[in-house]
Amino acid sequence: MLPTILLVGLNHTTAPIHIREHALPFVCARDDVSRSVCATLDPTLLSESLVLTTCNRTEIYAVSTHVTRALETLRDAFAVERGFSAPAQEYLYQATDRAAMEHLFAVTCGIDSLVLGEFEILGQVRRAYQEASAQQTVGPLLHQLFQAAMHAGKRARAETDIGRGAQSVAYAAVALARQKLGTLNGCRVLILGAGEMGRRAAENLAEDGDCAVTVTTRTYKHALALAEHVHGHATPFEELETALAQADLVIGATRAPHLILYADRIARAMQTRPAQPLLLIDIAVPRNIDPAAINIPHVQLYNIDDLQQVVEQTRAARWQALGQVRAILAQEVETFWQWYLARRAAPLIGALYTRAEAIRQAELAKTLRRLNHLELGEREQNIIAALSAGLVSKLLAAPTANLKAHLQDGDGQPYLDALRELFDLQVETGEQVS
Repeated sequence: MLPTILLVGLNHTTAPIHIREHALPFVCARDDVSRSVCATLDPTLLSESLVLTTCNRTEIYAVSTHVTRALETLRDAFAVERGFSAPAQEYLYQATDRAAMEHLFAVTCGIDSLVLGEFEILGQVRRAYQEASAQQTVGPLLHQLFQAAMHAGKRARAETDIGRGAQSVAYAAVALARQKLGTLNGCRVLILGAGEMGRRAAENLAEDGDCAVTVTTRTYKHALALAEHVHGHATPFEELETALAQADLVIGATRAPHLILYADRIARAMQTRPAQPLLLIDIAVPRNIDPAAINIPHVQLYNIDDLQQVVEQTRAARWQALGQVRAILAQEVETFWQWYLARRAAPLIGALYTRAEAIRQAELAKTLRRLNHLELGEREQNIIAALSAGLVSKLLAAPTANLKAHLQDGDGQPYLDALRELFDLQVETGEQVS
């Protein structure tokens, strides 16, 4: 069997947040995703693997020569961790070869995101690739695939308007806050988390106008650095309840794998500010804020799935660039597909020539034994050997050239399958060439 590129995953279009937050990578620290996930995958079954995880998707890309069994293993990988049971696997999607390639290229081009043209996704894909490379789970196929996909993403942003005025999830959260509060002027904002999402939320708030931003996180120096960056304030995490009682808006954006703001703590804070409303927007996955908080009087709670309404209102301009992006995507996928088919053809063609050479050598030896009574000299034997080699070369030259031509034309896969079937060629995973 030939190596095949595989994909299994879920995203914001197939799974609600209560499913996504229990997908396997989120039970461990984000920095250890590739290490923890790929360590559970059988390297004898999956020769390459890479995990892509963002707030809106968890996907495992892999390479295997045993497609059915490998896909089952990847799907099972989502069920082995806590909270993600087998029935929830209905939210998973899977793809192989070209369909998997097209999906990844769409992701890097920003057209498979909650926020059309999202600028963060390209960096997230790059980090996933770098992390898996550091763990040595990326081989030649996934290396080439992700390099090509990132190139497509760069082209989409450089050659079209898909990224013009593009939002991020944090930007959409601030827009939702403005929509719900009417204005952010004078608003007291508490940001939970000083990572990438928290930083973008703080920057968007700082650019928006006159609002007081307070940052808190378990590592105070990180909160202080972000607060200074946006001319805001930092508060120790131990004083969260006090800061909560003074806030009009709270944005949850930490990378914690569990809730950090429970309903009882919110209820206590609300008792100190009777009838004063509190808006909670949780853009973290897994969620930072207890969903039960929605039952507390004067509290409004929204999570990342609620941002869709805001996104739809602002995507019209970028929507016009979608056709151009899809054209780039199709071109880049086709280029990679031809490389991929040629790579798959190489071991088959090599196996064919190896088989032919073995037959030639055996028949040559048999013929020379039959002619032994003629006492042929070395020169005559070399002439016969050259004749046999020439026959093999001439017979295989045209089929090989035609196969390569069909690969270039994009219809080579049936010929690859026929070649393998007709000559019963068994190609091992290791028989790949760059």
